[in-house]
Amino acid sequence: MHIVVVCGTNRKGALSRQLATEVVESYRRRDAHVDLLDMAELPVSALHEDAYKEPAAEVTALVERFLKSDGVVFIVPEYNGSYPGVLKLFTDMLPYPEGFDSRPCAFIGLAAGQFHGLRAVEHYQGVAGYRNAHVYPRRLFIGNSYSQFVDGKLGDDELTKRLHGQAEGFLKFVEAVKADPA
Repeated sequence: MHIVVVCGTNRKGALSRQLATEVVESYRRRDAHVDLLDMAELPVSALHEDAYKEPAAEVTALVERFLKSDGVVFIVPEYNGSYPGVLKLFTDMLPYPEGFDSRPCAFIGLAAGQFHGLRAVEHYQGVAGYRNAHVYPRRLFIGNSYSQFVDGKLGDDELTKRLHGQAEGFLKFVEAVKADPA
């Protein structure tokens, strides 16, 4: 099974990247082939005025990596009560309808504040749902993010357990969707 983990920010030093690495490892332990697609890889050329009609080769390569997935896990940090603009830009680069249509998607929210990334995930889930994704209902939310990581990994055993539980459940969900795509 091929899972793409999307690190939804291009911010230097983001905790989302540390979390994405941990998520990748969780899926690899379950024998999934995993591709970490980091929004820091989205080139500035994605912003040129004809980007939607003639995307840069680097953008096309990222889109192709996304489209190869059997399922996608989005790490969605909360910025200003929503998700990062770079994630929206990448989403807009995905072809319609095949970008999300019938694609299983899972979501992990991350925020420094008390809402644990809930708003960011719900905003982004709205976009994925609009594009006809199969939304996995078990989401993971991590609040007070600056105190959650120790040596680059989640320091809270309960959060780690929930992260692994989400991975286990999502892989079963992806298999079920693949078996019955209707």
